[in-house]
Amino acid sequence: MSFILVAWLVMQGAAPLRKSDLVRLLSGSVMSQPEIAQLVRRNCLTFAPTERDRSDLRRLGAEAPVLAAIDGCARRTTRPALVSAPAAKPPAPRPPSPPVRTTTPAPAPAPARASGDRSGFVAGGGQNGPAGVRLPRALVFEARDSTGAPLAGQAVVFTGINARIEPASAPTDADGRARVGVTLGDRTGSATVLAVVGVVEKQVAFNVSAGAAAQLVVACVASDLGGRVVLRPDSVVALRVTVRDAFGNPTRLTGLRAAVADARIVRVQRIVEDSASGSVVLKPNQAGTTSLAVIANGLRQYVTVTVPPRAAPGLVDCP
Repeated sequence: MSFILVAWLVMQGAAPLRKSDLVRLLSGSVMSQPEIAQLVRRNCLTFAPTERDRSDLRRLGAEAPVLAAIDGCARRTTRPALVSAPAAKPPAPRPPSPPVRTTTPAPAPAPARASGDRSGFVAGGGQNGPAGVRLPRALVFEARDSTGAPLAGQAVVFTGINARIEPASAPTDADGRARVGVTLGDRTGSATVLAVVGVVEKQVAFNVSAGAAAQLVVACVASDLGGRVVLRPDSVVALRVTVRDAFGNPTRLTGLRAAVADARIVRVQRIVEDSASGSVVLKPNQAGTTSLAVIANGLRQYVTVTVPPRAAPGLVDCP
């Protein structure tokens, strides 16, 4: 269902909003934050938001007005119900009319509905994987009615937070099950998948780790060198080395090494390595320019190192 259709359906009635409705509205650009907050205040919610729900919504961009409206709705739903006014006294019964013979058609059976207690994820949840990777096991959602019987042909709509779902919706089979694939997003931490069938909404979480090393970063303090560094002749400088995956997430550093092309100009004094980062300590010897090769995780980064004459004014260790 498109963002425009979701927004139109919510604005047309006073139906309470599900978490999946808020996810779609915040993920699209159809409505502004004040408009979404107004909808929440008017329609309220079908669920009592937990801290995990608030965290998911903040990650999707929910700002203070929307979060305040959600909290206000949660407080309204916990207030005690007002005592109803006593019913009016029924009018005196009329004398019975002569019976009229009519043929009443048998009522149509009520449509089968998924039960929130009996339906939910039954396989594939809680998997771990690197960012951007499709998980090996399919995510399986099972729809059952209040008696526990499986419901076939029920449309289940899936929404991912820091995850992509393929397909986005799927019908249940004869066993009441719908299967989808999950590709983890590009942020390390957690990912969440929401499933909605009728009025039932369930969610399941996954863990996202950093992917394979793709970029070697050599920096001075917190600044990327950009391939060049200038060292004062009387200085000792430690260059910080980190490794990132294809999405920029920091990953484990292994096998840190460094070498200079001309040790007469600058030499590697020592190398320090831990799992998160490492450092290459340089000691200039004489004026000149040479090349420094930094190697880790099978990656290589070259840095041009310049040592100016001692009389050169205004020079700094790092750009």
